[in-house]
Amino acid sequence: MYERKVRIVLGVLLAAVLFLSAGHAAALDTEVGQTDVRLVGDRALIRTQETNLGNLVTDLMRAETGADIALTNGGGLRDSVDPGPITLENVLEIHPFENAVVTIELTGAEVIEALEHGVSRHPDDWGGFPHVSGIEYSFNTNAEPGSRIQEVRYRGGPIDPEASFVVATNDFLSAGGDEFTMLEKDHLEEFATLESMIIGYLQENSPVAPEVEGRIVIYE
Repeated sequence: MYERKVRIVLGVLLAAVLFLSAGHAAALDTEVGQTDVRLVGDRALIRTQETNLGNLVTDLMRAETGADIALTNGGGLRDSVDPGPITLENVLEIHPFENAVVTIELTGAEVIEALEHGVSRHPDDWGGFPHVSGIEYSFNTNAEPGSRIQEVRYRGGPIDPEASFVVATNDFLSAGGDEFTMLEKDHLEEFATLESMIIGYLQENSPVAPEVEGRIVIYE
């Protein structure tokens, strides 16, 4: 945990130094990582289905916080990145907000409730569509909202509704953003902003090549 915090702090410091040195425009061109594949953040896709960018972001949130599960909203991821260098500007275009990553405690039932809410407006390209790490889920887009989730799996089996899980998310959702009232919990721990966390992760793990893995299955 200490080493993860150090990496996150370094990411924050890098972003600050880049903005304060040699002019803003030059700083934005600074390379912070590499991707071997196109990171898909197109609005029509990131808000309606699993994408490799959604997987990358939730995976790094879970890895950097040590959480059991990570969940973030598609509306918080705003752009794609073509294969090749990833610049600071690319990161800020992916996530142009200053949302901190936080951890909260949820029961399995509350995780299911959050997913039900997140898919309730599908197939509309709504910003609350949930991307996840540590779990997989399926839903029927033709079912009535509130009864769409078919299955949620954790570590190879059905999630236990009564078990407790540490969930990494962003402070927009944990404040009830996009009407995720079930995520309004006291924070177990607060971390850096998501863009700083992305920078730190890319610096240590590039090149990245995330894939669509079947974490989100849609029945129509």
